[in-house]
Amino acid sequence: MRTVQPSIVIGSYTWDQDRLPRDEFQIRTDALHRAMDASGWKAVLIYGDAAEHAALAYFSNFTPRLRWAMGLFPRQGEPRLIAAMSPRDIPATRLMTWIEDVCSEANKDAFESWLAQFSGSEPVHIGAAGLDLMRQPLFQRLEKSLGHRFRLHAADAAIAACRTARSRALSLIRAASDLVRTTADAFVKSWRDGAGIEAAALEAERTARLRAAQDVRMLTSLDGGRTFSPFRGSLEKTAKSLAAYVAVKHMGYWADTFVSPSDGITGMRRRTDAALDALLQAARPGAQAAALHGHATDTIKPYMLHPVLSGSVGNRLGLSLDEGGSLAQDSHDVLAAGDIYTLHVGAHDIVSHGAFASAMIAVTHEGYDLIHRSPK
Repeated sequence: MRTVQPSIVIGSYTWDQDRLPRDEFQIRTDALHRAMDASGWKAVLIYGDAAEHAALAYFSNFTPRLRWAMGLFPRQGEPRLIAAMSPRDIPATRLMTWIEDVCSEANKDAFESWLAQFSGSEPVHIGAAGLDLMRQPLFQRLEKSLGHRFRLHAADAAIAACRTARSRALSLIRAASDLVRTTADAFVKSWRDGAGIEAAALEAERTARLRAAQDVRMLTSLDGGRTFSPFRGSLEKTAKSLAAYVAVKHMGYWADTFVSPSDGITGMRRRTDAALDALLQAARPGAQAAALHGHATDTIKPYMLHPVLSGSVGNRLGLSLDEGGSLAQDSHDVLAAGDIYTLHVGAHDIVSHGAFASAMIAVTHEGYDLIHRSPK
């Protein structure tokens, strides 16, 4: 789902060592070291910004709040975190990461001094992830620092393969799931108590923020589920039925759901529930994305997939709302054990309304564990 990125990121982003102790990051770094050894890299550079930072957050626990940051992970030695911030923000930044060596971009020598550890005349090969997110002026500065002795290699796929949802991460995802369901319940209750759809959305976000949500994203429909939009400030009652998409970020991890309550069981609602059932029945390691898409779209007939879903019936999520793995008709992705997926099916007609059903699952070696499902 495509939502609107907030201009100011608020929420508590400190490092909770009770939930993610330092040894968890040692395990993650060990996986990174194995990837370096397999590719012959002396180090890995991981870039992230306020909009997309999943890989950076996975290995460093740091989330850029306004601009960008880079994690520099050598095969031997200590990592460094360089962030676009004022030097006076360094003490606060150290509370958000296990990396002790934290530098501000204002330190013009931050990158060069780290590169100095790689002595010798031979070229030094460095894996790099997230470079497609980097703005051109910053990339030019990076190239200038690297000079001719260092070689950057695309490492996005190799680093993504290291990012498995281990038991501690899964517990955080389940906590996010609990929060998104609480948020959705508050949305429905406020609407049923007489609030307009966007007023109910504000109450839902307030509920999530009071429970330590780091981010809340919503799309609401003011025409019964036919079209969706971000918040527009229309607080009056505008529709007799409710349809909305709700996503909540908690302790770094995302969970999402569709809100689509109905006072009656319509044929469209039956088809969307049946289509989600078909998705769940087919979900297992090795299941092909295109086949899963076919199960959903065949079952939802005579209705068509809702355009708000952009032709997909799901994708991986975790530290990002979209970790890839789109379940689309032309996708070649395959479900794998350890993946966390959000599944969503929706239909509409241009005359009356829309209906949605969604679920989150953790793919296991035997099949999947259901994290949550929207009510039938």
